[in-house]
Amino acid sequence: MNVEGIMFKRRSIALLLVTAWTLALGGLLIARPAASKDTSKNPPKVENQSKVGNPPKVGDIISKLSNFYASTQDYAATFVQTTAHKMFAGKLQRAYGAVKFKKGGLMRWEYTRPEKKLFIYDGKTLWIYEPEVPQVFSGTADTERLRRALAFLTGETPIQEEYQTKRLDEKKYGFPNGIVLGLWPKDARSPFRRVEVYLNSSTFQVVRSVVVDHDGNRNRFDFSNPAVNRGLSKELFSFTPPAGLEVIKAP
Repeated sequence: MNVEGIMFKRRSIALLLVTAWTLALGGLLIARPAASKDTSKNPPKVENQSKVGNPPKVGDIISKLSNFYASTQDYAATFVQTTAHKMFAGKLQRAYGAVKFKKGGLMRWEYTRPEKKLFIYDGKTLWIYEPEVPQVFSGTADTERLRRALAFLTGETPIQEEYQTKRLDEKKYGFPNGIVLGLWPKDARSPFRRVEVYLNSSTFQVVRSVVVDHDGNRNRFDFSNPAVNRGLSKELFSFTPPAGLEVIKAP
């Protein structure tokens, strides 16, 4: 393979690894979300939310979320991912699929449309399979940070240990009767500026999570049909490349 081909593969791998990191962060605060309309500029209206006279502190909010994680062994749901690129104002990209997480930092994101893609993290290696190309990528160099992000899913790592947290201005974010929590990574190498989490003020239920990168691009994740503690098999989080297909390893 020539130098140009090698550089193209490295750029492709980097892009896919960043995508996987985005997926991990997008799912890090999944609770028992209700389905919401897929609108980018207007966050979903949540029923039965009352205005809070004494707003809960960030520590209390995180404590409510942590209580859920402590009892969660695995989680599955369908999802809609909406991406808004700053360069293409007003133009949204949407993707659909199913996600699964299991305690131990395991994840599986399976896209069904518009293109089929499979992201699997088995605790050591990140696998990315694109059957329509077809090609397989694998990476281990940056998976420690990915593992730490996934640790939030099951309460294995306190959120405050990896993130600066702050309650955001709900009116500014179009969510006046709910709670919007902002998370800023302490790791300077993180490719993301912050994560926004939208919560029901009465139940502390996560309605939406949004990942914002350093360029201002936004990745929003809406989850529906949640299933918790169903005894997901570990086999769902392992991957064997199809016979005869080259595995491209991240440099």
